[in-house]
Amino acid sequence: MKEGKYFFELKITKEQSALVLKCSEEILGKKEWQEGRDMGRRLFEGIAELLKESNLKPIDVSDFVVETDMPEGYTSMRIAETVKKVYAFGVAFPR
Repeated sequence: MKEGKYFFELKITKEQSALVLKCSEEILGKKEWQEGRDMGRRLFEGIAELLKESNLKPIDVSDFVVETDMPEGYTSMRIAETVKKVYAFGVAFPR
């Protein structure tokens, strides 16, 4: 496991989304998909795959950043913000 702060960075555009796992500023992995009606599923799958590929546990990732120029009412943006909050809650109160 690398030294530094692990975090997810999600970038959402009208055409596609990209989830990146970083340690400090180094990119450890990236998942991209075309924008559609499956943000929640794709985002949870991307999180699970990136954690597995990097041999990390959810608790190892301390932050989740969502970047977009889309309006707040954009459905994918609302879903991403909800997933971000659920992830933070799950990490804060692990079983």
